[in-house]
Amino acid sequence: MLKLAVAGLGIWGQRHVRSARDSGCFEVVAAVDPDTERAQPIADELGLELHSSLDGVLSNTNIDAVTLATPHTLHTKQIVEAAKFGKHVYTEKPFALTADDAKTAVSAAKKAGIKLALGHDQRHYPVIKYIRQMITDNKFGAILHAETNLSHGSTADLFKKFISNKDSNIARGWRLQEAEIPMGPISQFGIHRIDAYIHLFGNIEWVFAASSSKGIDPTFIDTLSINLKFESGVTGFIGNSVATPLHSSLRIFGSEVWAESSGPDTFAEYRECSLVDLVIFSEGNKEEHEFEVIDSVSHNFISFADSINGKGEFIISPEEMIHNIEVVDAIGLSLQTGEKALVKGD
Repeated sequence: MLKLAVAGLGIWGQRHVRSARDSGCFEVVAAVDPDTERAQPIADELGLELHSSLDGVLSNTNIDAVTLATPHTLHTKQIVEAAKFGKHVYTEKPFALTADDAKTAVSAAKKAGIKLALGHDQRHYPVIKYIRQMITDNKFGAILHAETNLSHGSTADLFKKFISNKDSNIARGWRLQEAEIPMGPISQFGIHRIDAYIHLFGNIEWVFAASSSKGIDPTFIDTLSINLKFESGVTGFIGNSVATPLHSSLRIFGSEVWAESSGPDTFAEYRECSLVDLVIFSEGNKEEHEFEVIDSVSHNFISFADSINGKGEFIISPEEMIHNIEVVDAIGLSLQTGEKALVKGD
């Protein structure tokens, strides 16, 4: 069994511990968190040896891989450092904050011969697998257009408190800093749907983005509206907000049928799976499907382990990891210029 260290013992780092163990592929043996006073009781409860810096686990030859549930600004540096020590890396999203950084991380991994994994787990959702099979089987006919919205206000009050007093010591405060979330809600969680789009429809050619700052503070982007076009010719839309109650949906319109998936009603359920059903409609026929809620993060860890053990490639290719961040860069450019922005690849 592969030995794993988890960097960052916040809410999502603890989820890494649970899901990695539940995958049956990893023995989670250590954790890293600079706030040892807060993290030590958590590490003790989880049965983990706690380190205050990543150096302690990277130099341990018994550890095969590390996961990064750390500030976004650290991801590239930590991936490069882990690669120097031959450690495989599973990093939380966003993979990087710029496409150049994403390319740097992928290059370091390839040079060191390590495997990279990324915490976009929605590819494992049963409903996403079902839709992907529908596309493979040409059930939609010609795919014309896709729409998705991923929004929730679970951090809205934290943002308001942080903006009114940036010197206050707020739990999870690093997640509220502009440097960590330069594209607002997209950098936080909307980026998951960019990955789902790439998985279902391929690379994105251009984006046109608009923002709103009406829900939290006039200085803070809390809502994004993004029109886009895939290289295949399919058009799309992404809505994303941190200032409205929970909403999750995905709609796909084809020449033969359309399909719509929606999410759960509670945030606790949303954390486990953000799309749980599917309605498929054609003239004269309507199907309704419910899907099992699975631990998609655990399935992501299984894919990570399989890539390390030579059983297959990780479900997200390094090229797709880079392309995701190229799309985010284009969103930022469109917001700056007020114009359509091409997604720049190599």
